[in-house]
Amino acid sequence: VWLSELIWREFFMQLLYHFPHVVTESFNAKFNVLTWRNNETDFKKWCEGNTGYPLVDAGMRELNTTGFMHNRVRMVVASFLTKHLFIDWRWGEAYFAEKLLDYDLSANNGNWQWCAGTGADAQPYFRIFNPMAQQEKFDPECTYIKKWVPEFGTSAYVLPMIEHKEAVARAKQAFSILANQS
Repeated sequence: VWLSELIWREFFMQLLYHFPHVVTESFNAKFNVLTWRNNETDFKKWCEGNTGYPLVDAGMRELNTTGFMHNRVRMVVASFLTKHLFIDWRWGEAYFAEKLLDYDLSANNGNWQWCAGTGADAQPYFRIFNPMAQQEKFDPECTYIKKWVPEFGTSAYVLPMIEHKEAVARAKQAFSILANQS
């Protein structure tokens, strides 16, 4: 895993060097015309870790408290922001730039574009992380979640802000229109 992460870091450094436009635009230009929802209320809930999706909320609360988040959780929260909430990856990238202690422009930008499906060698638009399935796979005992979301499992915990299937359908529809263009 460690070697793989170094390779990705070098890959993203080279992309940034050779294609500096990726700082402000999608690497794959056809996605620059996406009409993101960019709902500020939803963005604030995501930032604060109040989405109703425990793994997303735990990750965001950990980031806000410590300046760190495991790479797997970074992918889940990035996918949630861009595919579930359909908020521009640049909003999330900028938020991470402000909060991450291990921030690196090329890696942060590259990973956000990978998750959003707009970057080089990006995650396909139709691959959308299911935050509940990720929780079951990587935190089945909810140890991580309970650490960062102490109200999890009580009536005080917020309800999911969007239904997973609805979010997936919306994202797939928006991306599919552009996906087959060259």
